[in-house]
Amino acid sequence: MATDVHRERQIADDIGTRTHPDEAIRLEASDLGFQGLYREAVSKDVRGGVILLHGRHSNQDAADLIRPLRLGLPVHGWSSLSLAMPISDADDLQGHANLLAETIARLQSSVEFLKQKKIGNIALLAHDIGAWTALSYLADSPDGAVKAAVLIDPAPVRKLDPPPISPDSLSAIRLPILEILSSRISVPMDDEASRKRAAMKTNPSYRLLVLNEPDHGWQDIGEFLVNRVHGWLTNLQISAALDAAPPSAPEKQSGLNPK
Repeated sequence: MATDVHRERQIADDIGTRTHPDEAIRLEASDLGFQGLYREAVSKDVRGGVILLHGRHSNQDAADLIRPLRLGLPVHGWSSLSLAMPISDADDLQGHANLLAETIARLQSSVEFLKQKKIGNIALLAHDIGAWTALSYLADSPDGAVKAAVLIDPAPVRKLDPPPISPDSLSAIRLPILEILSSRISVPMDDEASRKRAAMKTNPSYRLLVLNEPDHGWQDIGEFLVNRVHGWLTNLQISAALDAAPPSAPEKQSGLNPK
């Protein structure tokens, strides 16, 4: 299967009419161009970059979830790059699963773009089917510049053949992962959910956050999500810096004898 190129162009043209000309960039993967929306960090403390992977019924500048994150994170020192994901029928999960190789190629191209910008501390932020791409990428030798991932309401994989991500693949991931589930998404402990949780919990850096907010749309809690993601990523950086710090030198004692 291939993406709906015509529909992608329509969306990109529409976004181009309402965004700053410098934000829209053209990337390429699998010999096909696609749009990215790049926004530089505006904080004096530049922390890194975040690649946003949207889900179904969404796009690289969707008012719900994606836009608040791509505009809000740069204020806290995180340059944002929001990708146009390959398009299939929104309700056809199998169709999206069949496009996984293309979405991973786009993610790889985006990582290279940020590295060319001298950004060596990269996090992935993936919603819905975008989580499949992030997890598949992390399970298969990700670039060393990618340090963590945030997953928001990952799409289910039951009844897909082959599944876009398997429990065995999840067990191989050791990078920090924050999974955020909204009240819109039920969390039944069926066989699939149980296997996924068990696989993810083999990763000591996996965290699960279940929100209990009323169902008024992601846009209403955009500021909360920005702060939550920024806080989690910043704490990871602080912890990594502490772990990498050399041991303190022993204090020099004076030659004077204490009285």
